[in-house]
Amino acid sequence: MLLELSVGYSSKSVTLIMDGWHMLSHVLVLLLAWGAYLYIRLRRHELTQQKEHRVLALSSFASAVALLIVTAFMVYEAIEHFMHPEIVVTKESFAVAIFSLFVNAISAYVLHREEEKMDLSLKAAYIHVLSDVVLSCFAIASLTAIYFAGINWLDPLLGLVGSAVIIRWSIGLIKQSWRDALR
Repeated sequence: MLLELSVGYSSKSVTLIMDGWHMLSHVLVLLLAWGAYLYIRLRRHELTQQKEHRVLALSSFASAVALLIVTAFMVYEAIEHFMHPEIVVTKESFAVAIFSLFVNAISAYVLHREEEKMDLSLKAAYIHVLSDVVLSCFAIASLTAIYFAGINWLDPLLGLVGSAVIIRWSIGLIKQSWRDALR
């Protein structure tokens, strides 16, 4: 995350910046999920299965809201870079984008393998990681287009497209987790 933010800001790549900020939201998601599981484990004797499910649904809801907040910042960054497209493509920016894709793809694969057993809290973590895979692909595509064809506007455009995808996933998760929390 810090590597992506550092290289993203130095190269002025919206997609790397977005991926870095989005990865920061993973810290919050993982802390929320960990907190929900810890709470359930500490109160296991007091909680019914329905209440455990609500705790996990509320954790998922909070994660999806955090994802929307981070994505709003990402939209702002993309719009700002649309107005001032000054992207510097370096070997480091390619390396960071490819490394990020590799790490995110492995994480998504590990989380997806357990999908049939997945509760909403884990689903929130999976959606966060899956959206990072998308952002990493967009970063590689935009850096390639800028390097070989000088298409600077593609970086902020893909940043906005990535934001739209993440917003759609977040809203779906918010609706589902809210319904489950109210059951």
